[in-house]
Amino acid sequence: MLISHKYKFIFIKTMKTAGTSIEIELNKIMDESDIVTPIKPSHKKHKPRNYIYNNSRFFNHIGAVQIKKLVSNEIFDQYFKFCVEREPVDKCISHYSMLKNSSTHNYATKNLSWEEYIRSKNFPIDTKKYTDEQNNICVDKIIKYENLNKEMFLLASQLGFELSGIRERAKSNFRENINIKESDKKIIYEFFAESNKITGYELNNLNPNF
Repeated sequence: MLISHKYKFIFIKTMKTAGTSIEIELNKIMDESDIVTPIKPSHKKHKPRNYIYNNSRFFNHIGAVQIKKLVSNEIFDQYFKFCVEREPVDKCISHYSMLKNSSTHNYATKNLSWEEYIRSKNFPIDTKKYTDEQNNICVDKIIKYENLNKEMFLLASQLGFELSGIRERAKSNFRENINIKESDKKIIYEFFAESNKITGYELNNLNPNF
C-alpha cells in the first residue's frame, strides 16, 4: 500500500496483480514523508516508511475502508485511489502457484494439488479491499492487469509523475502450467461473481489458452 502526498494518490494492493512490482517501481517517486508499507520478502529497491501512523499501523494489503479510518477524510476523499484486478482463472493459477512454490508462503501448502485448491475454494477475491460495507466502490480506478503497463503510463501522466514501466516482476517465477477443466473455470467464476459485476470479466470471454 502506498500513499503519496506529493502526487496525491493512494495505491491499494490486491492479490496476484503485480502489486509488489508496482510498489517497487513507484518507490522511485515516493517522498520521505509518504507512506510505504513493508513487503515480504523485502526488496533492495523498496524502502518502507511512515507506516506507523497515529499510533496505528498500515499494512501491505490493507483495504480502502481501513485506510479511510486511519487518514483524514480530506486525504481519502481528495487523493486519487486505484488498484489492479485480474481475470479470475489467471489470478487463481498465480495464487495457487504461489501457495505451492513460494518459500515465503508454502509452509503448509507445498504439496497442494490443483484439485485440492479448487475444492478448498480459498480464492484470491479482493472485492472487500476496494468496496465499503454497502458494496460501494471506494476507488477511482481499477486497472486491468492485462493492460497494466498501458494503464499505468496513462495514470502517471494524469497524476504528474514519470514512469519507466512495470519491469520488475517480483514473485513471477512460481507459475505452473495447469490443465484447467471447464468445471474448474465455472467454480472460480461463481465465486468471483460479485467481483466480476465490478470488473466486467466474463467466462464466455475467457482466453481459450486457460
